[in-house]
Amino acid sequence: MIRQPGPRQPRSSTGIHFFVALMIVVIAVQGTYLGYVVGILTTLERRFGFTSEKTGLLLSSYDLGHTIAILLAGYFGTKGHLPRITGAGVLLSGLSMLVLIFPAVIFQFSESEEQKALKLEAYVRDYRCDSGRYYDPSAENCKSEHTEHFWAFVILLIGQFLAGVFAAPFNTLAYVYIDNNVLDRRQSPFLLGLLTSMYAFGPALGFGLSALTTRVYTTLEEAPHHISKYSMDWIGAWWVGFVLCALFYIATSIPFFFFPKSYTATEDEKGIEMRQPLHHPHLAPSHCSDEPKMSGYQKFVFSTKEFILVIIDLCRNPVFVSIVFGWTFGSYLIAGYTTFLPKYIETQYGKSASAADFYAGIISVGSIAVSTAVGGWLLTRYDISPRKGLVLLMASWFFILFSYVAGTFVGCKQAQISGLHYEESRRSSSLIPFFDVYTKPCSVECACASVMHFDPVNFDGENFYSPCHAGCTSYSPYENRWTNCQCLDNRPVESGIAHPECNDFVWYMVIMFIGLFAGNLFFMVTMMIVLRQSVYDDQKVIALSFASFFTNLLGFIPAPIFLGWVVDRACILWHSRCHDDGGNCVLYDNEGLRVSFHLSSASLQALAILAIFVCYLFSRNRKFPEEEDGDYVYAPDNDGECM
Repeated sequence: MIRQPGPRQPRSSTGIHFFVALMIVVIAVQGTYLGYVVGILTTLERRFGFTSEKTGLLLSSYDLGHTIAILLAGYFGTKGHLPRITGAGVLLSGLSMLVLIFPAVIFQFSESEEQKALKLEAYVRDYRCDSGRYYDPSAENCKSEHTEHFWAFVILLIGQFLAGVFAAPFNTLAYVYIDNNVLDRRQSPFLLGLLTSMYAFGPALGFGLSALTTRVYTTLEEAPHHISKYSMDWIGAWWVGFVLCALFYIATSIPFFFFPKSYTATEDEKGIEMRQPLHHPHLAPSHCSDEPKMSGYQKFVFSTKEFILVIIDLCRNPVFVSIVFGWTFGSYLIAGYTTFLPKYIETQYGKSASAADFYAGIISVGSIAVSTAVGGWLLTRYDISPRKGLVLLMASWFFILFSYVAGTFVGCKQAQISGLHYEESRRSSSLIPFFDVYTKPCSVECACASVMHFDPVNFDGENFYSPCHAGCTSYSPYENRWTNCQCLDNRPVESGIAHPECNDFVWYMVIMFIGLFAGNLFFMVTMMIVLRQSVYDDQKVIALSFASFFTNLLGFIPAPIFLGWVVDRACILWHSRCHDDGGNCVLYDNEGLRVSFHLSSASLQALAILAIFVCYLFSRNRKFPEEEDGDYVYAPDNDGECM
């Protein structure tokens, strides 16, 4: 096989720029959805009793579906009409959003006034100081609750999986369509950088949307009097965001069906696609024009063989393999750290769920989204070479590493709660902290041992496990306040935990903002190495698909599960309505969470830097395809004749 230069004709810019603009909207919606899911994790944990590890599995199901579909879309999709396949993916993504709202529709979408009154009566009975009351878990219909939580998890898992499958076309094929049809290929890094930056802008919009929806009660009606936004039982309208994303997906899918298959009109380039779509010399004779027409089975066998050989070629490419490893470990920033950042801010600094979503969105917009867009512009403006780009990428990722390390030293002290005794216990062959509930002398007659649910109240900086532990005997539903508390000389208490004074939050925001901004300036280098420098043009689609497949398999899929496990290990109090149900975590060891959360992220970032360094070493001894002379296409030996 030899490579011969093929002529190109000027390409249209207006149409491809409109395609880019449309894709920016689509990626913004997708990013909004991804950020929104992260923003409502705490709400889902409260509503359906999920652990952080379980919510991590929900997030991973999206990437699992994406991983399965992305290789198929990358290989078989490249032979079809890319814009229409992209449009179909967008449309089906909208339908998958509707699947995610089913748990809200099925499991008590609204509450009657009678139901609210019964909940209020049960709340007062369960938490007041009353020597004659007792706790009966069977009265709470534990079996029904288990069933509800199980099926809610299954439905959400299916919805997330389908969303990942249908996102595959516009996460791969659309990028290749743009790169193939852009008028000036030097503009490609900037245009693709705009799309990539929307993966960070979008989640920021998602965090903002979740901050708004979680401030509204789940039924869109007035919440029961005994539940406030700071209550452990507050459930926001988590499902509303999925409805909005579905509408935007469906609306933006329509124009994709009207784009041409290609803006390149030369017969030479059309022939390339028909003769040899993928670079592998051993398969060239199969495309000779005088060969008999293959049957459907023969085409399938040939395509499968071609696919396997091309994957083997990519795995033998050290530059491609090392950059993909760097991309994979770098993905833990998005799939791991930012996923649990709202929960970390909420627990470490005592912010509400909506406020935590808002602050996490600020970090995403300012540090990741803006820097990615600026970095794409810098690569285009100064025409930075691939090797220099790798050096800059390594240097920038050190900023992320330093910010993680600095984050372990910036945090708040643990809130002390009367009625809870901190101990260390050896469970599952590891040391896990937990709290043991006890009763103060002032509430010894209140039978608080039967209080199984954590409903903290506070007065003048002192926290109590529940109103019962504060000796409270009366509740005012209109003021949402417990009164006549024996441990406080019959004074009232406020709901929620009073956190110690802490001024470190501003410093944490500044450190992470600067570190992640500098660290993401040259992230587009990874994309350009995969698309342009490490492989030939006819390998781009399968290379990007395989890179995404590998990154999902070892990055985006395990990252939320792993970080969810890290977060759960720092839990010291679980909230469960039934004895045999672990429930969701309501109290964390601040110092343990701060250290484990940041050091685990720092370790993965160090591996990403190491992979990029290895890629740079390999690149010094290799010639990139774009550094070869001419614009090359594939042609058989012997002047196009079959052997």
